[in-house]
Amino acid sequence: MIIIKFRRVSVCMGDDAGNGEYTIKLPDSATLGELLHVILHGGNGNDWPIPYTGANSNWIIQSNIGCLARIYTDGNGEWHISDYCYSEQTPLKELGVVWTFGGRE
Repeated sequence: MIIIKFRRVSVCMGDDAGNGEYTIKLPDSATLGELLHVILHGGNGNDWPIPYTGANSNWIIQSNIGCLARIYTDGNGEWHISDYCYSEQTPLKELGVVWTFGGRE
């Protein structure tokens, strides 16, 4: 099992009233694409996904190995992942990711 710490920037007052850090647990076979899906939608121990902050929201997902991807919303509020820094099929074990951070661009 892969355990990754996740934290994101607060988007409004009270948004980070808890400790702001979550644990994402994924199987050993998990890929970068699977991790980003959890970060965007919650699940796997992470109940604090990246929030929708209006059309054209831009976020960057950083990690202990650098940038993982940029994400954004379109005019319909749908999330899209762009600028993968590694292939979305790359196994997380191969990358060595142990923590992630979501920040607004």
